[in-house]
Amino acid sequence: TMILFLLFTFTVLYFFNEFYWKRRSLPPGPFPIPVIGNTIELFSYPPPGTAAYAAWTKKFGTIYTMWMGTDPAIVITGYKELKETFINDADSYSDKMIFEKFNTSLRGGDYGVIDTNGNTWKEHRKFALHTLKDFGMGKEAMEASIQLEVDSIEEELNKMEGKEVNIQEQYDMAIGNVINQFLFGVRFNDPLKFNELKQLLDFFFEVQGSFRVYFAYTVSWLPQWMVELLTPDVGRVRDGVFQFFQQQIEEHRNEIDFEVEESKDYVETYMKEQKRREAEGDFTSFSDDQLRNMCFDMWVAGMHTTTNTMGFLTAYAINNMEAQRKMQKELSEVVGDRMVTMKDKLNLPYTNAFINEAQRASNLLPMNLPHATTREVTLAGCTIPKGMTVIHQISSILSDPEIFLEPEKFLPERFIDESGNLKKVEELVPFSVGKRVCLGEGLARMELFLFTANLFNRFEFCEGANGLPSLDRTYAFIAKAMDYTCQVKRRYVN
Repeated sequence: TMILFLLFTFTVLYFFNEFYWKRRSLPPGPFPIPVIGNTIELFSYPPPGTAAYAAWTKKFGTIYTMWMGTDPAIVITGYKELKETFINDADSYSDKMIFEKFNTSLRGGDYGVIDTNGNTWKEHRKFALHTLKDFGMGKEAMEASIQLEVDSIEEELNKMEGKEVNIQEQYDMAIGNVINQFLFGVRFNDPLKFNELKQLLDFFFEVQGSFRVYFAYTVSWLPQWMVELLTPDVGRVRDGVFQFFQQQIEEHRNEIDFEVEESKDYVETYMKEQKRREAEGDFTSFSDDQLRNMCFDMWVAGMHTTTNTMGFLTAYAINNMEAQRKMQKELSEVVGDRMVTMKDKLNLPYTNAFINEAQRASNLLPMNLPHATTREVTLAGCTIPKGMTVIHQISSILSDPEIFLEPEKFLPERFIDESGNLKKVEELVPFSVGKRVCLGEGLARMELFLFTANLFNRFEFCEGANGLPSLDRTYAFIAKAMDYTCQVKRRYVN
């Protein structure tokens, strides 16, 4: 009888805590299931999950609580609220929510810049930004690197006129070459090696968007061995990708001349800083583990966001031929039959509007990377303690009908004012906001403009044998257009 009484008491207290006590001081939100939180409800919505956040916003408002496994997360889906928090009070939301088991599985510890806080994050973000600037982000050197890849795609497309073209493969290789040149100073000579790396990273983002992996990393009491058991594919990605990085790093170490002040790429710059610090007795802040993880962060951030945007942009262009031809008319009138350069950017408002709308419509991140509060804050009248997970849900803003009328439609004109000039819309924030805004934003903007303007000036992109590209998407950490083929037609005779 006593055992039954104790079991009954424990059960009552457990459910009292789960259903009321632990939720009492947080903004209202969807009802969590013990252990798994709102995971089942999230994955019950159509992929990639943005519909769940829209439904919860409609029901609970622009600030609500969802449960990621066993832990709460405050979700902010309104631009006004996002501006008040992540922009106007950026320091209070600058930490990243760290999933320790994920870092252990993939990274071997707290390394890189995406999944670190404190001095590691500050120091290496600053170093990466400085290196990007030194190697010409926004300057002619980087532009020349991108134009080389534009030429390469153009050469391939000229050979494939009248044939089925997998344009996503062309974008993948070109943008992979840009980021690889920045990191390691070389383009890919072996397409097979690039495809192997790209497939591993695609696979990584697919599994990161799966129910199984989401469950493994968000249920806090799961032991590490069980997480590893549930996520063997993460280990496969880690071994393949990090082996590629390690090989490049070792080649650099064998060839580097530490006496030469100038460096040819990021890895060489890092190694020189590493040697300088080791001479001062610092063997930890610029370690080899950190270098491998920095390469990983810049590869995945710089590669997939840009190439996936280009894939969506072309799919939208083929589905909206009137908008595509309007952009091409502007390009013909302003540029004509020559290479488009960054100097042309200000004179091409509709082309810029087309790119803006593609970024808005593609809406790559179904859920933004969770941040954490650095101090106690007040949200929706609730006191939120230091260390609480807070998510700035940008996908909800980019699809908000109150901001972007008829968000399901592809309308570049929403970024053009009455005078035909490009209109600044502050709610267009595809590169995130706050202290952790995308590290490679400048490079990505340059790539998107130069690839779009040049390729659409040279070619008309039309539907392939299988019809119009689908605009649907699957569950993935970074959304990607469904596989499609298209056809291209040269717009200039010579």
